[in-house]
Amino acid sequence: MIRPMFVLLLALGLTGPALAQDAGDGGQARMSELRAALAPGKQVFIARQMALNPAEEAAFWPIYDGHQTELAELATRRRQNVAGMVRAAAGSVDEDAADDLASEALAIEADEARLLERTHNRMSRAIPVDKALKYLRLEIKLAAMARYEAASALP
Repeated sequence: MIRPMFVLLLALGLTGPALAQDAGDGGQARMSELRAALAPGKQVFIARQMALNPAEEAAFWPIYDGHQTELAELATRRRQNVAGMVRAAAGSVDEDAADDLASEALAIEADEARLLERTHNRMSRAIPVDKALKYLRLEIKLAAMARYEAASALP
């Protein structure tokens, strides 16, 4: 259990540098394409990408909805944490608050990795494993985009 979580954390941690390296090779263009594909909404984007049959849809969407609910909670925590980091960069937090911000940032990453692992385990039992992997790839890609955007807000 620890090893898969470590692999997910490592994969999530490496997506940011990969985006930064790729930016000179059209990475910005690909991010713009992804944003455009997401314009109608994430659920529409996922549905188009997954191409599920009706039986798979019946199993997929409840798991997806649960994942999105938990992901929204993590996004709220991440926004609050980034706002705190911005304040800290301006010098308006003490040492204990700075330590709390760092601990929370790491906790958010670990919680997201555990969420992805739980969701993937559920998905791989509910739909074909290759489609469960495809969903995992999509979520990792979208998380990388969100991290990139959050990081751009940091001084």
